[in-house]
Amino acid sequence: MNRARFRLFRLDYVAIREVLNSLDPIDYINFSRASKSCKALASIKKSYQVCLTFGICPVFMIGNGINNYAVRWTKEKQKDGTRWIKTWPDEWREYLLKYSENPLGAMKEFYMHARSLMGIDIDSVVVRMDDFEEQFREILYWLNSTFGEIPAVRVWGNNQRQEKLQYVLDNVKCKNSLKIFWKTTENLTLEIPETIKELRICYGSWITLNYLMSLKMSKFALLHTYLTNKDINFFFKSWMQMKSHKNLESFEINLTNREDFIAIGLRDIPYEMGPTIPGPYWCYTAVEGSFEITRKDGLTASICIFESLMKECSAVMCTRLPFVRVSGR
Repeated sequence: MNRARFRLFRLDYVAIREVLNSLDPIDYINFSRASKSCKALASIKKSYQVCLTFGICPVFMIGNGINNYAVRWTKEKQKDGTRWIKTWPDEWREYLLKYSENPLGAMKEFYMHARSLMGIDIDSVVVRMDDFEEQFREILYWLNSTFGEIPAVRVWGNNQRQEKLQYVLDNVKCKNSLKIFWKTTENLTLEIPETIKELRICYGSWITLNYLMSLKMSKFALLHTYLTNKDINFFFKSWMQMKSHKNLESFEINLTNREDFIAIGLRDIPYEMGPTIPGPYWCYTAVEGSFEITRKDGLTASICIFESLMKECSAVMCTRLPFVRVSGR
């Protein structure tokens, strides 16, 4: 860099900091990569949420969860430098497309630079397994060697072998939240780490009542299962009698028969009608008010039926803490 032509260096330190603080996180990181002097100026601890997405076009995303900035790497040179914005009811996100012959390596290098620059750690990881063959083992090795634990892990796959998914679960150190968007070719039981606090399984055709009752986490959602309203009724009664899930905060289950939910799902369960509760995602719409039930120790829970944008219905049960709306991606 030619310092004589780079006017920022002519300003005093306070003015330089003001200019740098006006940059969005991605431009800030890119500025620091211009030279050693730029990195020295920009090196300061910052508080951001960081998500890494592993796929054909890997993504580094940084922000506060509501307003986010992302770099996406591609092998298509003609698209280098392209920017666009995506919005959802609960998030605003700006993308920058960057060219690289080695997109995965470029993302890793960019993250490691940002971590050394700002002292940021990782908040979540998304792994799109359809985009990788054996390379996914290399990705898992890098994750394990770079991070002690990962707060949130999201795994995507379509018509993949369950054995491959189990390998991911066995080799990624997920601390708090695990969400599995995985269509498997087999109906085999998954072994989920009992230490996590939140679980979401979006394609659970293999889930049985025994598996449901064995789960230990305080928040879990099981979708596209074949569990019946009778199974759901058994779960509710077990919680009310304090036979299981004593630390439950939230529970979501798809309804295979919405019409019989009250007659069978709530059979022999005393309840009062209450107001609707917030859904877990912005795309959920409450069908009616909530059913208020009480555990034998006096703790109450609200059960509400929601319909998604895909017209799929699920029952959501919330206890103790207010249900926090989260991102649906």
